[in-house]
Amino acid sequence: MPLVDDPLVCLCMHVPESEVVAAVRVGHRDLPAIREATGANTGCGDCAPDIEDLIDDVRNEAA
Repeated sequence: MPLVDDPLVCLCMHVPESEVVAAVRVGHRDLPAIREATGANTGCGDCAPDIEDLIDDVRNEAA
């Protein structure tokens, strides 16, 4: 079984980084939209800063 470098961004809901990045790329551009699209950040909430950083990173890629 190959190892995949796709860390979980939301441990509670088991959402990988790639899922959040994909959601941002299709137009989910803030934390509430990411919550709705992926389910991330609907558990304990500790991942909010990491998700917001990913949102910023993907937005900056496109600029």
